[in-house]
Amino acid sequence: MLVSGQQGSPASQPALSLSFTQVLAVGFLVCLAISWPPIRSVWLEGNFGDTDDAMRMVQVRDWLAGRGWYDLRVERLDPPIGVLMHWSRVVDLPIAALLRFFQFFADQETAERLARIAFPLILQGLLLWAVGLCAGLLAGAFGAMIGVFLIIASGMSLWQFIPGRIDHHAPQILLLVLMTYACLCALDPKRASMAAMSGACAALSLAIAIENLPFILVLMTIFPLAYAAQGAPMRAALAWMGAGWGGGLLIFYALFQAPTLWLVSACDAISAVHMRSGLVGGVAMLALAGFDGWRSPNLRGRIIATSFAGLFAAIPLWLDRQCYLDPFSAVDPLVRKLWLSNVREAQGVMSMFAEHPEGFWGWVMPSALGAVAIAAAVYLERGLTRTRHLALLALTLAGCAAASYMMRAISSVTPLALLGGVWAVTRVQQLYGRREWFAAALLIPSLAPFTSVGWTAAIPLKEAPAEKEYDKAVAACMTAEAFTPLRSLPKGAFLALPDLGPYLLAHTEHSAIAGPYHRNNHGNRLMYDIFLAQPAAAQDMMREAGLRYIALCHWSKTGEHLVRLAPEGFAAALAKEDPPSWLRPIEAATILRLYEVTP
Repeated sequence: MLVSGQQGSPASQPALSLSFTQVLAVGFLVCLAISWPPIRSVWLEGNFGDTDDAMRMVQVRDWLAGRGWYDLRVERLDPPIGVLMHWSRVVDLPIAALLRFFQFFADQETAERLARIAFPLILQGLLLWAVGLCAGLLAGAFGAMIGVFLIIASGMSLWQFIPGRIDHHAPQILLLVLMTYACLCALDPKRASMAAMSGACAALSLAIAIENLPFILVLMTIFPLAYAAQGAPMRAALAWMGAGWGGGLLIFYALFQAPTLWLVSACDAISAVHMRSGLVGGVAMLALAGFDGWRSPNLRGRIIATSFAGLFAAIPLWLDRQCYLDPFSAVDPLVRKLWLSNVREAQGVMSMFAEHPEGFWGWVMPSALGAVAIAAAVYLERGLTRTRHLALLALTLAGCAAASYMMRAISSVTPLALLGGVWAVTRVQQLYGRREWFAAALLIPSLAPFTSVGWTAAIPLKEAPAEKEYDKAVAACMTAEAFTPLRSLPKGAFLALPDLGPYLLAHTEHSAIAGPYHRNNHGNRLMYDIFLAQPAAAQDMMREAGLRYIALCHWSKTGEHLVRLAPEGFAAALAKEDPPSWLRPIEAATILRLYEVTP
């Protein structure tokens, strides 16, 4: 029988013995098995997925301890002023709700660990469901099953959705899939109201962070262009999109942005800059829909009207173009050179290829082939199916372009691109469906090119043993075990490289001046200035900043770029394990090297 709730005919698709719910259940169990090692790591050791996960828990704790709803300042990062984070309370809400629920029958630490396991697992299940909906919409019942399989084999459940990951990336990916699904549904005039859901999901995504902005910008053009081509049948969807997007922006901005900041512009998070362009775009879509109801123009008239609406919507984008071209323009130049430019996920795809050419295939090729398959669907399909694949292709290409600038976008575009794989595999099965044995034999070979698992098996990552051991050693510095002994030290502020900062805040009551956040300009610049200074000058700078401790992780390697820049500097002295006399080594059961500034 066919997958429940999906459309398709036995003549065109293979017969299935599982319902969509059963497919989801099996897929979730597979994800759970894959996620078991990180579940154990969080539950038994209390480890975080990465720096953002640690900082997210710090933010949730502060909020539950009484910090204001709109107060996103982390006071223990670059004290005493602290750092106003560019995040919002959107992701804090479900984490805090889970934490409060688990506190009914567990202590604080156990409840936190349970919340950090449950939150990404819930998102895993929702992602499988959302991708299955998209795949079923585009390729019927069999496609829904293939979509669930591909998302599991894409590596997504092993990266952004693994237990311990509680940052905003997984919710953003889920919202992207949902806004895409709603958009594809609304391209059918009978389901025009789904465009409001697409716009609202886009607005909520922007309220979390700006990483989905390339997709949102493309999404805002889909219905105006569909209206220009089809006319009146797209009028309702155009109006629903404008209302959902504009209304969502107003609601979420009021809910999650402090009123004192409503008129303040910032490039790195939702602000007056994005509200200007977003609301103008929403008004333009509503006006275009109203114009069609008033005049019912022909094709030429619709093209002219859509062009004028587009120019009107593009004005604020053009005026604030520098914000959209470089959201991190406010980062201190030295901090950008020494930190941001070296963050792996912030680099472009070609940088990854130069560093790890084997890994490039596993990460990039599934999305690239998916985009090619979507383009083939646009060429071969007809009617509504072609229109939907054309919209999907535009969104996928936007993600591929973003990945060429920042590799992190690969994790976002993958669920969209693999829908091309769904179409390709389904097409192959339809072509050879009458020869069941041959179709079955082709299933795995046709699936493999669209999965990172398939590419990794074909071209395994060749990591040098020394590099692998070094990565393991640095990872050991980020565990709870490394920071637990620091709790016994008198409370004080730490000098350390940015990646250690969030873990210091999450695992101890200490503070840190540096953290891997672009808004921490002052603290990060001070940290680099101290490490690059002469030891005597570094002493004065540390005392003036109120810094009591230093924490180092495998300094001969992690600090080598600082040693190259200042061979006689403070960092070089620490690398030689010849600290100045004003530092006292601290003996503790940790992999970290610790020093205290003497009185």
